Formats: sequence, structure tokens, C-alpha cells
Amino acid sequence: MKPPADVVTARQLWWGIIALGIVRLFVSLADTLLNRERVSAEFRERMQAADPQLAPATIDLLVLVGAVLGAVFGSLIAALGVLVVQQLGKGKVWARTLLTFAGVWLVIMGVAALFSIGVVEGAGPVLSGGISIVQAVLAGGAIFLCRRPEAEQWFAPRGPGTPGKL
Repeated sequence: MKPPADVVTARQLWWGIIALGIVRLFVSLADTLLNRERVSAEFRERMQAADPQLAPATIDLLVLVGAVLGAVFGSLIAALGVLVVQQLGKGKVWARTLLTFAGVWLVIMGVAALFSIGVVEGAGPVLSGGISIVQAVLAGGAIFLCRRPEAEQWFAPRGPGTPGKL
């Protein structure tokens, strides 16, 4: 059984959201690494208040390790998102629920980015905010499409082994 057009389109919107998330991740990573001195100085101020014995080289290393771990963690989240979107196409209600929660979070973050985009400085944060706004619009559309009547029938429980089962 083939999913309805609304679910197919919602899946495509989620793939776009995930792709934009990866772009946003690398924009943030590049911004952190290109402005490493500034980030390290800000981090150094906070860390030396807690432990004045920390060496500047240690703090620089912590910033670098944090950026790399952020990229790895973000990539894992994106991979998990792809798996959940695949399950959405199979009619899994839990996938629709999980993506609805993620979509609501993206919409909230997009609205916050919309109101703060004039306050941020630098190309990286502005680009990241713009991507967040586009993700919010796509997430809102995907949530809407998964709640339309044909999609509701696709996710409705039926017999064993058919879409809609948990």
C-alpha cells in the first residue's frame, strides 16, 4: 500500500528540514572555528572564574573538542531523524507523534530566531537564524500535511501488519 500524497510531501519536507539542519550545523561549526579566539576568550573568562589554574591551551583544546563533538552529535541526530522519517512513510503513529513534537520545537525556535535576527552580529549567526526560520516554515507544513484527512486514514490502526500500527 502506497502512502497518500500528503504523507509523501510531508516526508520530503522533513528531509529538507534535516538537510537544512546539517547545513546549519556546519555553518555554526565554521563560525566557531573561524572565530575561535573570540570563543576561547569568552570561554576562558567563564572557566577561569571556576578554576584559575586552567591553562589557555587547555581552554583552546576544550573549545575545539566541543565543536567536533557538536558536529558528531548533530550528525547522529540527523541520522536518527532520517530513520524516523522513513517510519513516517510506513504509517507509524509514533513517528508522526515524535516528528510533531520536533516540528513544534522547530516552530518555536524559528519564531525566536525571527524576533532576534536583527540583534545578532556576524554572517554565521544571521545565516543560522535564517535557516532556523525556513526550518520552522517547513516543519509547520509537514505537521499540517500529516493531519489532513487522507493522512489520518493512513495512520489509523487497521489489521495486523498494515500501516498505522504502533
